[in-house]
Amino acid sequence: MQHFDLNPDASTEQVISLLQSEGVVRIIDYHKDISTIKDELLSVFNKMEANYPYGKAIRSDNPESWNLSDTPSVVSFFRNSEWMFKVATGYQKLRVGFQRDIFSTYDYLHNNGVGPQGWAHFDRHQRFKFFLNVTDVDEESGPLSVSPASHHLTRELRNAHPNPNDITKWRFGRFSGDPGHCDHWPDPQNHYPDIKYDLIPMTGPAGTLIIFDSNIIHKGGNVDPGKERIVVRSHSW
Repeated sequence: MQHFDLNPDASTEQVISLLQSEGVVRIIDYHKDISTIKDELLSVFNKMEANYPYGKAIRSDNPESWNLSDTPSVVSFFRNSEWMFKVATGYQKLRVGFQRDIFSTYDYLHNNGVGPQGWAHFDRHQRFKFFLNVTDVDEESGPLSVSPASHHLTRELRNAHPNPNDITKWRFGRFSGDPGHCDHWPDPQNHYPDIKYDLIPMTGPAGTLIIFDSNIIHKGGNVDPGKERIVVRSHSW
């Protein structure tokens, strides 16, 4: 186990305490039977074409891409959990709402460049996230990678910005030390080249739940040929 891992029976107090210090908690085997959630998401993904560099993406704030009534088990998992509500509201004050938006991606494409989430970053708009592995995720499946405890540093960066709620510098290259040059933007996409960090892939079997403050430095990865990844996450703020 890593220092940010907890057991499925962890109390809300244990989760909140670890989040405050590390910014991330991983609970392997949090959801024992993921089959219904997976089937519901695939019923949506199977009706659409690839729409982003890694595969297919849907989001609840765009009903044309995802009508939540088609995936009741997904909605219930995130929005009907008193445990999640206590964790989210115990960690931070929610100004807008609990599990306000839900997003899911089905990643299976490779060699299509780096999507926005492929850059190490902290979110321009801070969110509190519950992130569920719907399929088994190993290092070849493009896992979410995070830099534990980096939220302490990025909070300082955010608060030093003239508008902390809408920052203009939030990326750290594709990896530590990467100058961040690319064809899509004229300016380097490492806004803090002097900052060093380590990324840890958040691998785990289907049913693994990752909880994190999006102020931590994090990124998505590229899936290897023949691999795939389905994940679903919620945003509270």
